[in-house]
Amino acid sequence: MSGDRVLEADVGIVGAGPGGMAAATKLAAAGLRVVVLDEGQRAGGQIYRQLPKGATSQAAMPEPPSHDHGHDLIKEFEQHAENGLQVIHGATVWDAQPGLLWFEHDGESRLLRCGHMVLAPGAYDRAIPFPGWDLPGVTTAGALQVMTRGFGVVPGKRALVVGSGPLLLPTVTSLLGAGVEVVAALEASSRWRALRALPAVAFHAARRREAMWYLKQLSRARVKLQWGWTVFACEGDGRVQRAIIGKVDGNGRPRKGTERTIECDVVGAGFGLVPSIEIGLRLGVPSQFIASRGGHCLVVDAEQRTSVSTVFAVGEICGIGGAEVASAEGELAAVAILRELRGAEMQPAVAARARLERKAADAMLSAFAPLPGLHELARPDTIVCRCEDVTRLRAGQAAAMHGKTMRAIKVGCRAGMGPCQARICGPSLQAMATGDNECQMDLPVVQVPLKPVRSETILNAPE
Repeated sequence: MSGDRVLEADVGIVGAGPGGMAAATKLAAAGLRVVVLDEGQRAGGQIYRQLPKGATSQAAMPEPPSHDHGHDLIKEFEQHAENGLQVIHGATVWDAQPGLLWFEHDGESRLLRCGHMVLAPGAYDRAIPFPGWDLPGVTTAGALQVMTRGFGVVPGKRALVVGSGPLLLPTVTSLLGAGVEVVAALEASSRWRALRALPAVAFHAARRREAMWYLKQLSRARVKLQWGWTVFACEGDGRVQRAIIGKVDGNGRPRKGTERTIECDVVGAGFGLVPSIEIGLRLGVPSQFIASRGGHCLVVDAEQRTSVSTVFAVGEICGIGGAEVASAEGELAAVAILRELRGAEMQPAVAARARLERKAADAMLSAFAPLPGLHELARPDTIVCRCEDVTRLRAGQAAAMHGKTMRAIKVGCRAGMGPCQARICGPSLQAMATGDNECQMDLPVVQVPLKPVRSETILNAPE
């Protein structure tokens, strides 16, 4: 089973976000055969998400200064796509081995054979369950950006944005740009904790401009960022109609007696991001746990090379860092591949830029590391695994009977065994099931398919 269902390339790239685009453009410009596999319908990833071709938004979406670089990167990437660079959108990579990437596209099972790989799959939202988080109208911050920026959808009239980390501000501005009233923006971290990030922002010109732009947008819309607050619960008849909010202590634990109710029809909860490392683990790449970078992330050397010599990893899969980090690391990986295949010089400035961007991101994100006390928001009857309808009480019973590991909890109550494969509940499940807020989540259990695909796709996979 081969024919036109099998592609050949010098380099296969997973993801067309800033990291994947930066690597692809440099490699394609050097004349290498490059194939990019991307789940989205257009290039840009989450941060530079574009509307589908032919679609129009009801309002001009405000964009921060960093998006100027994003537009330039997308333009260059799409120019190369018209002149030799092969980009396959709507491709779901469901299995991988060194030199081989199996993917589903337009209902067909296909295979990409490549000498080298660059992994740039990005990240997904960290969801922390709370009472009412499964009501219609309650969604992650990233999903709200997909609605507003990716499809021009207006999700409601009055939105509450809660969570922790830099993702909150883009969500607020996206909603404002879509004409939604933001009734409150709640940052769970304290103002004093956030001051730790000040040097990283103040001495980095691009991040300083970015921060000032967001502050101006909030000021213009008269939206005040409330530090040390979060959502305690959401309520409503058939969909969210109100939210109970309150203060949390420095560790994220709810402070009793601070509750108040706020009317809203949309709640965006963004408690940071989690690196999407499953494909790397499938390839046998070692990982490390770094809380400030989102949890488990792949280990790479100074040139973004993994322990598998032909596999490189860039951007969020190496730890949350943002678009600037991803594009710098993507370029660095491309330079390293070109040195190996074409004997090109290493260009020290490229490596220096990648180190500088990662260092600045680490310093900023250390102020927004996950708050373990937020795991106390969920009540015993709160559903913590939406795929399998598992409550916190049931997950706790499974942990008490079968053990505190992720695998034991799954065996005991099926939590994490649904379509999302624990991407939603996994980062919080062990802490809530065991009552140990500080526990480190086990590595994800990786199995084929890495993403949901049709059974026929697996049965008819090319070799």
